[in-house]
Amino acid sequence: MQVSFSNTFTTTVHPFPSPTTEHVCAYEIGPQNAKNALVFIGGLGDGPHTVPYPRAIAKLLEENQSLGYSVFEFRLRSSFSAFGFARLVDDVADIAALVKYVRGLGRERIVLMGHSTGCQDCMEYTAPAHKAPPVDGYILQAPVCDRDALGQDGMDKLDETIRVAKQLIDAGRGHERMSLTQLPDFLKDTPISASRWYALVAPDGEDNYFSPDLKEEVAASYWGRVDKPLLILHSGSDEYVPDRVNKEELVSHWRKLCKPDIASPLSGTIPGATHRVEEPEAEKWLCNTVIKFLQTKRVMVELEQWQKNERIKLDGRIWDCYTQLASLYAVSYAGFGGHHL
Repeated sequence: MQVSFSNTFTTTVHPFPSPTTEHVCAYEIGPQNAKNALVFIGGLGDGPHTVPYPRAIAKLLEENQSLGYSVFEFRLRSSFSAFGFARLVDDVADIAALVKYVRGLGRERIVLMGHSTGCQDCMEYTAPAHKAPPVDGYILQAPVCDRDALGQDGMDKLDETIRVAKQLIDAGRGHERMSLTQLPDFLKDTPISASRWYALVAPDGEDNYFSPDLKEEVAASYWGRVDKPLLILHSGSDEYVPDRVNKEELVSHWRKLCKPDIASPLSGTIPGATHRVEEPEAEKWLCNTVIKFLQTKRVMVELEQWQKNERIKLDGRIWDCYTQLASLYAVSYAGFGGHHL
């Protein structure tokens, strides 16, 4: 049998120190000797290289080497089938360890790109309580509400599983596995604790960043703490978003909840894209939009650097004036026999 290698690709493996996981590695693709990094974070059930489009982005970055970005992926503690006993805070710790490592390589700018639950990870990363090392931007692709996604077969059944999970949590048994009879068929091969299930699907679960039904003040508190350039991209035909949700309006609303000039005007929906953006035209649209965002970010960084330089010049002029005034004051002070003016 002839084996096709058309889908093979080359990656640079980076073993890196992590306080959370032993023997962890990151995988870098794209331009060699890049000065910046795009860190990709997948969703539930994902791991390194399970989502195709990061490789398409890396290929386009090779054609736009002036941007200086390569793409990093890595295995979190929650990767593949381990998400059932991990929390967003665990993911943040894992991401923070990689950010520190990549920054230590001398990378000037680091942008986090989340897919699906990776978007929740990005939002959780912005929580001040984590004191996570700073990054320079965020991209959210398919920011889906898990409650809506898993409740499409009926909210009553889902709410019953939430009641069971809450009983276990209240009894101090949140670490115990949910009964298989309580889970959707496609999740029955994945062990999920009561605490993790509650976090995923309860209205007040800690993963619930993207529900259209969130109270305004709650949603505003989340989006308002994002302090770096942000690109929000829903998939136009996402199978995990109920038809009742107007994704364009939702993205527009989220943009308005951000601080001024934080959410990119490139934000919106990816035409014809399903959740993982596996359609060729949709993937091309996504990749081009990511490149445009990174180009816009480069202009913004250059502008910020110019403003900083001008500030330094201005501060220098102010300091010169101050020292001249101080000298005059010293002369006047001495001339008046040391008495205060």
